[in-house]
Amino acid sequence: MSSKAITETPDPEAPAGGWKTAREIAPSIMREDEPTVARWIGGIGLTCLLVGGAALALKQMNVNTRIGPFLGSLFFIAGLVGLLYHAARDTDLQIRRAYGFLGFVWLAAGIVVTVWPAKAGVGTLFLPYAYACFIMALLFLMPFARNETDPSWHQKTLLALGAVGVVAGLTGLVGANVSANWLQTGLLLSLLGLAYLWAFIALKGPADDVGHTAGTAMGVAGLLTVLVALIRATFPKLVAGLGVKQGADYLESTGLLLMVVGFLYVSVAVGLCSENRFVVLTRRELASFFYSPLAYFILFAFSVMAAVQFGSFIDDVIQAAKPPRPQPMMEPIIWPFIFSLIPVISLILVVPLLTMRLLSEEHRSSTMEVLMTAPVQETPVVLSKFVAVLLIFLLTWLPYGLFLVALRIEGGQPFDYRPIISFTIALLCSGAGFLAMGLFFSSLTRNQVAAGVLTAMGMIILMAVYFIKRNASPGSNWSLLLGYASFIDLWFTALQGKLALRDVMFYISSAVFWLFLTIKVLESRKWR
Repeated sequence: MSSKAITETPDPEAPAGGWKTAREIAPSIMREDEPTVARWIGGIGLTCLLVGGAALALKQMNVNTRIGPFLGSLFFIAGLVGLLYHAARDTDLQIRRAYGFLGFVWLAAGIVVTVWPAKAGVGTLFLPYAYACFIMALLFLMPFARNETDPSWHQKTLLALGAVGVVAGLTGLVGANVSANWLQTGLLLSLLGLAYLWAFIALKGPADDVGHTAGTAMGVAGLLTVLVALIRATFPKLVAGLGVKQGADYLESTGLLLMVVGFLYVSVAVGLCSENRFVVLTRRELASFFYSPLAYFILFAFSVMAAVQFGSFIDDVIQAAKPPRPQPMMEPIIWPFIFSLIPVISLILVVPLLTMRLLSEEHRSSTMEVLMTAPVQETPVVLSKFVAVLLIFLLTWLPYGLFLVALRIEGGQPFDYRPIISFTIALLCSGAGFLAMGLFFSSLTRNQVAAGVLTAMGMIILMAVYFIKRNASPGSNWSLLLGYASFIDLWFTALQGKLALRDVMFYISSAVFWLFLTIKVLESRKWR
């Protein structure tokens, strides 16, 4: 029997005839805001892409234009960046499908160019044309797979990414171990496969069985690569007895590079699939960087800076090779390209931009209390932020390495790459000291600007050490001490292929010192 205690109050404004409006039983459908800014950036990017592409095409046809090849390249790169930003931000069905179609077109173009029967044979067009196509395909397919809601299209895109990653990775790792002539192409294929596999696992999710299995297999492949290269370098007689031919300088020419690539495979696999607290916190920090436009802005700025230096370096090479007195470049040829005042001054801005938000933002938004209530201590929190920002710092220098790869491919002549390894080590150690200092200043205040200013002042002092050393008496104790503290002298020495442990001890020690102080600052909140 129904109760009469609850009755519905009649609506005095109800229309005549007994008609009633339908009662609302669910929330209204909220329409997403249109990504107006992203579409403006995409439109501007498309315009820059067309202008830059037309200028480069006309240059290839020997047609004179007001836009030179260098400016045309900048327009082309800026256009690609704008389109990629639009592809990542705009989730509209037609727009994301258009970018997905573009990504599959790039992928098909890379496959066709790779197997194209050129005059020199199949595969000779892989570098640089097919390789560039595969990179463009990856950049457009990643946001498409992330934004696509149709399960069928999503799975097909992931399958394409995983298949290309497996084929490129296995071909590169196995080929570089089998033939020394395959080393250059094999290493590039290995890095391409690593990028595709990373995209596949990240989009699939490490919690998924397929994603976790792919990450584990990638780590095992990298570990095997390291072990094989280490065994071949340590026991050359055993390897020769097995009928494998390798030179006496295997470690310097091939083995070390294969170890680095294998270590990258293992590191990426651990970073994606491990549930260790330190790894999870580091992964969180890396994601926070790439969710903000700061990382992309710094990468674009360093790419432009590297392009400017590379253009100046190529002009010097061309001028030196002109008759009547051509002068070949002397080894190491990389130091005139990298060593200049531009990257030194840029550090005064880059280091504060990377570090000022690390802990200041946590304090300002009151997320530090939430973070520290989790079952983690201060040390893994500080170290995870430090490792994440150090990886971003090294990633910003990647354009310099890519331009050197382009120089090797287009020039057709090998050059001594070992100074690149010594410079990378020097950059790693000096960058660790810079970023640890910035992390400490970020822990002192809630104001990001104040933390950035303090870090910039510290960078200016470290740069001034070089000029103070130049005015000191040569051979004196002060000159020797300031030489170890000058990162400019450290970079110059490393680019000459000369690097000893004593040269980097100052920055290793300073990194440990600043990290120790940062941990103590976080621990001091327990005493208040």
